Amino acid sequence: MSRLLTSAQMREADRRTIEELGLPGIVLMENAGAAVVEFLRGHFPDLEKKRILILAGGGNNGGDGFVIARRLLQLGCRTTVLLFARGEHLGGDARVNHEVYRNLGGRLREVVVEPDLEGFDRLLDHSGVVVDAIFGTGLLRPVGGIVAMVIDRVNRSRKPVVAVDIPSGVSADTGQLLGSALRADWTVTFAAEKIGHRTFPGAELCGEIHCVPIGIPDRFIDTPDHAVAINDAVGVERPGRPVTGHKGSFGHLLVVAGGVGKAGAAALVVMGAQRMGPGLITVATPAAAQAQVAAPITEAMTLPLPDTGDGEQCLARIRESGVEPRAMAIGPGLGSDPWVGHLVTALMEAVMVPAVLDADALNVLAARGKDGVAAIARGRAAPVVVTPHPGEMARLTGRPVEAIGRERLAIATRAAQEWECWVVLKGAGSVIASPDGKAWINVTGNSGLAAGGAGDLLTGVIAGLLTQGWSVESAVRTGVRLHGAAADADAARSGVAGMIARDLLPHLRRLRNGLAD
Repeated sequence: MSRLLTSAQMREADRRTIEELGLPGIVLMENAGAAVVEFLRGHFPDLEKKRILILAGGGNNGGDGFVIARRLLQLGCRTTVLLFARGEHLGGDARVNHEVYRNLGGRLREVVVEPDLEGFDRLLDHSGVVVDAIFGTGLLRPVGGIVAMVIDRVNRSRKPVVAVDIPSGVSADTGQLLGSALRADWTVTFAAEKIGHRTFPGAELCGEIHCVPIGIPDRFIDTPDHAVAINDAVGVERPGRPVTGHKGSFGHLLVVAGGVGKAGAAALVVMGAQRMGPGLITVATPAAAQAQVAAPITEAMTLPLPDTGDGEQCLARIRESGVEPRAMAIGPGLGSDPWVGHLVTALMEAVMVPAVLDADALNVLAARGKDGVAAIARGRAAPVVVTPHPGEMARLTGRPVEAIGRERLAIATRAAQEWECWVVLKGAGSVIASPDGKAWINVTGNSGLAAGGAGDLLTGVIAGLLTQGWSVESAVRTGVRLHGAAADADAARSGVAGMIARDLLPHLRRLRNGLAD
């Protein structure tokens, strides 16, 4: 599993390597600098012909910068280091590497006050590559002053930038921008990626991320307390499909969705589920919308619900139908009338199978206050998955939408634990959080998904996997990953603008079956 660490967790892994393994910190710094130089040589075949500008801070990230500068100098490259501190104020391993570089005759300029920037624009113009080693992962305060001025000029120059560990100005813990932030084309990080590498808006400034080993053992990275990871395929169980299987083998999904004017929401839930391979699907939808819902999904069955606006009568109609679902998908297109809330509660109490709640199911629960989800999920014998977008999450938690954007990981993780359910907080870098405190950040998908119906499709994808007996973790993680990967596959062919939910369907089927797109 690709763990994502906080800055404190990374420091602890460094400490253990130094104290328990006996590998000195200066060796780790040397290995880090050497790895960046190897990256530069691999990406710039004419590196020796370029002028390389290294921006160095006064801490260990700056020390990495001096290792990089010294090694490049010894390769015959023309290097200049801009140090945002006084050399005599450096300490520890950074001071050692500063002295070695200076003793080799490396070009060095100390930039502490604005007059020190005289001639910087000319120096930048003549540089072929910029290496950002100013702050690294330890940054806690907003970037301003002279460093902000330099960052702004580098960003406007559009010079190729390689960030050491993380672009300066990006919080390693949250991905938030702390004042001015440098935009990198590539980021070379060490031992493990950090949460900020994969959390927006900072993730957008990291460019291509390359994680390289520097001597820190995997056992110091893959520990239970490192509870955040990239949502990859590691740890996902994928049940097989026996050749003797039949419709009953692959489960019956009950979709409760749709309404007059919103029949498409129910249809998209079904279409997403169908591409995952369940045996049967029944859509329970208000009678007035049944014909509209049924038209585009001829392979699914439909069940008309009473138009009386009575949740108990709707539940009775579902029970009378004889449907025995293995999973449920509830919410898209149902509306927010009181009977919807009554039906959601009744279904969750009476039908004890895994349930995916989205859209209007979440809105009716949000209307009950911050404990709306908890009231139907806590202690339930079968798992519950909620898939809110930021606006829905704001209503469910009582937090402003802006706060949801700033604290996506923390809010989703806390909600999953408090509500005792799985949370998929949708958006760029969707967050998946489990009731036991684990979380994953999804790295597939693109802005083409910012269109009506994409979320309905995801609801169906997750529910379709649950219907076939997938574990809730495997179904949720795989569903989110495949949904984003299908969008990436479609964007590779036709671009992101104009993508609609149905464009994902053929890609979803191929990806579900593990075939090359």
